Amino acid sequence: MAPGAGFPAEPADELEKRLLAARRAAESSVPGTPAARRLAEDFAGIAREYLQRSDAGRAIELYEEAYGWDDENGVLLAELTLAYVRAENFPFARFYLELAERMAPRAPPEAYAVLGDVYDSLQRLEDAVLAWEQFERLGGDNPRILKRLANTREELSVASGQKSRDTGSFRFFFDAAIPGGTVDAIQKRLELCQAEQSGFFGMPLPASQVVVLYAGRAYFTLVSVPDWVSGVFDGKIRISLDPDGGITPALEGVLCHEIAHAFLRRASADRAPGWLHEGLAQWWEGKRILRREFRELFRGKVPHSLTEMEGNLARQRDRATAQTNYVESLGLVEYLMQSRGIGSLACLVADLGGGASMSEALRKETGLSSEELVSRWRIWAGI
Repeated sequence: MAPGAGFPAEPADELEKRLLAARRAAESSVPGTPAARRLAEDFAGIAREYLQRSDAGRAIELYEEAYGWDDENGVLLAELTLAYVRAENFPFARFYLELAERMAPRAPPEAYAVLGDVYDSLQRLEDAVLAWEQFERLGGDNPRILKRLANTREELSVASGQKSRDTGSFRFFFDAAIPGGTVDAIQKRLELCQAEQSGFFGMPLPASQVVVLYAGRAYFTLVSVPDWVSGVFDGKIRISLDPDGGITPALEGVLCHEIAHAFLRRASADRAPGWLHEGLAQWWEGKRILRREFRELFRGKVPHSLTEMEGNLARQRDRATAQTNYVESLGLVEYLMQSRGIGSLACLVADLGGGASMSEALRKETGLSSEELVSRWRIWAGI
């Protein structure tokens, strides 16, 4: 029987029921057999679910059980490495990454897809491209991976000569044209924002948070970021800045805005909708709108439903439409702050991170449905 084969009498949810069944099967399984390899896949499937829930610790435990049943499985080893990266346990991640690299030549394409994710999360872009190219050469056709390959190739084309700095809290990668003093000031501002926001969100950022600073808009242009946007969060905080402009109030605001996205993704287990992301990010940036200003801003316009905003914010190509969505998302957050208290937003995010749906979390923390929230905000704002 594999280590850790004990099981609870009453599983908490369907995932735990699957785990219970796998551990019962483990009692009669023998390593090295086809049944053991199937059992490894069962444990790995459950581990993937926990990793998607941002429970990297539980995922590691189950990936290690899976690897114990099938230590020739390159995909499992790559996924175990990724779980250690997500858990910020870099010594173990490096150990398993070296094993995965040695096993890679005889692994299926899926292992290279995961290794690319590991390299990319560590900002080892050239290695990520090589891994994803091998995935493609071996017949891998996952559109998500192929898109990441294309984007990372473009990023590499403008990342030549970048410098790096590991501060403990952040891992900076920045163009050589950006003065060291500007990077120092950005680091200080990000650390202040992190200290302010960690209390609200109830957790720190991962120590591995990557920040990429670009001198100008070359990368943003390559990946079609609208010209009015100077900061992006895609798992990494990416900032476009004038290398000769120093740190301005506008840049400070962008830094606090993007780090709020990082906190919100982590605290909500990446389950927060776009309107909540943009509303809270603007609020932490320091933006506020007086109630009387909403009437002027929405003159001749109809506010969007939450569903409509989600689609509009995802596209973000029309600046006028984007502006009304950003204003409305900030307005909804300001309304909830004033009518339900700042704690209601923090609890809403935590509920999402705990697995609640948006409608469940909203009803629990505010007593409102999504339709009622928009309706009450419109009355409050006088629209």
